Amino acid sequence: MVAPLGMSARHKRVLLVLILAFILIGAAAAYANSDEEETEVEYTPVKSQIVDHTEMFKEANITKYEGSKTCIKCHRDEVYEFFHSYHYQEANKVSDIAGKGTILWGGKYAYNDFCGAIFWLGNKSVNYIGKAVLKAPPKGYENLKGTFIASGCSMCHGVSMGLIPQPNPTEEQLGNIDCLACHADPKVYMAGAPGVKKGFKVVYQDENGTWRYMINPNISIDTIAKSIRNKPLKENCLACHAFSGGGPHYKRPNLSPDLIGNVSKEFDVHMGSGMQCIDCHKVEDHKFPTKAADTWNREGDNVPHCTDCHGEKPHKGLKGWFLNTFHLDKVACQVCHIPVIADGKYPTDMYRDWSQAEFIPEGAKYEPKLDLEKNVTPVYMWYNGTRQVYIYPEPVTPDENNEIIYVKPLGSKDDPNSKIYPFKLHYAVVPYSKTNKTIVPIKVGIVFATGNVTKAVQAGASIAGLKWDGGWVTLVRYMQVDHGVKPADEALSCFNCHGPTVRRMPWPELGYGHYPEIAFITLTAVTVAVIIILAYKLLIARYIRK
Repeated sequence: MVAPLGMSARHKRVLLVLILAFILIGAAAAYANSDEEETEVEYTPVKSQIVDHTEMFKEANITKYEGSKTCIKCHRDEVYEFFHSYHYQEANKVSDIAGKGTILWGGKYAYNDFCGAIFWLGNKSVNYIGKAVLKAPPKGYENLKGTFIASGCSMCHGVSMGLIPQPNPTEEQLGNIDCLACHADPKVYMAGAPGVKKGFKVVYQDENGTWRYMINPNISIDTIAKSIRNKPLKENCLACHAFSGGGPHYKRPNLSPDLIGNVSKEFDVHMGSGMQCIDCHKVEDHKFPTKAADTWNREGDNVPHCTDCHGEKPHKGLKGWFLNTFHLDKVACQVCHIPVIADGKYPTDMYRDWSQAEFIPEGAKYEPKLDLEKNVTPVYMWYNGTRQVYIYPEPVTPDENNEIIYVKPLGSKDDPNSKIYPFKLHYAVVPYSKTNKTIVPIKVGIVFATGNVTKAVQAGASIAGLKWDGGWVTLVRYMQVDHGVKPADEALSCFNCHGPTVRRMPWPELGYGHYPEIAFITLTAVTVAVIIILAYKLLIARYIRK
């Protein structure tokens, strides 16, 4: 900056003071927005290796893969473990739902706000398995009639060969597990919606007319034998988890197809470093421990925590001391280190309305009306490890907004066990019976195939023995955000949550009122004032008093 001609010496000194003050303020702001050096983390990633079964298959005279019926000859203990796991049973004992004690709960019993109910009361199939094909395409798309759409929730739920999972380990049930869903090289065979859509896993009717799965007969047993892995790759997991909810990245926040194959550290620092899902979700006896607020799996005690690798005091330097001292007890690591949802190629489902159906030509099917969004800012809530959950099909009355809380984390500022976590807030409009005071199942395949929502709800009501009187309600679900960690230099800064203009943290709703905003702005103002005063006094002492 050049001083204007004719400016007095005193004015020049004042200008110099202001320039110095702005430089110091800018430096302080830059520091506040930068991330300090973090603790170096050393880890040994889990190795997934091919275990060639060619000779073993020959010795056992195995000529085709029939699920765990094939594998149990040598791996009975492992099959038995998986049979009792959540991934097969879709249910386990849950004790962290407020007011419910310990109950048997999971996807087998719950109403799914994305895809309706899988079962009615855990045993009567609504959407488990079948074969949906396009039956009534709109004008101009008649050529798509007969296109295969889906084979039901069993594409992912249950990890089976098609039989409905039962609690008793009969030989038929022990032979019903799809071992290759996790243990095949995904280039050769995969399960989930992609595997079914690509024809790796084929749905068919057996001699009794029962819907079942088989591996594509064009995949030879020799190819299978040479593709078996001792541990699953992330692609095995993502075949289901990245396509849950009916489409790519529809459901789980930041678990998207973007994570398949090579991943940059800028997109996901963990998977970009070569980590696999099982590096964090450490498996014991085929149990995958998790504890997100909106998931049902509660098996195993080895729940992953950031501090397991990064330590109890992960930040270094002066700013690091401040974060370690004043934030770690109340702010989950995910808040600062996962600043956004769906910042890759695929948007995520924020709202779906089952009362309306739209034809999607690229999918050759009808879908409920969807609101797909990218670059979503999470919402922030207290979570103490317990949650409010709607236990289906208990009688429930919508609130004044015609909403029902499906899943909501519990906690508060004054609860020593609570921390602030980021969530994706999802809404779903679903059918409701005013007569029975409960949500009505939807026969989802009818919607996909015909777009006839009324017929689909009536069919679901008939299966459940409910009366649907045309009512609709909105389910509200808070979905915990745990994936998509960014590099340290992309973490949120002080001003993202405490700044005078952009404030993503809902302080009043979190119980703080406007105190954090006022305190930070006041502290910033006082700091600026002190810098200006000190700089002014220094210049006065140096130039004027001389």
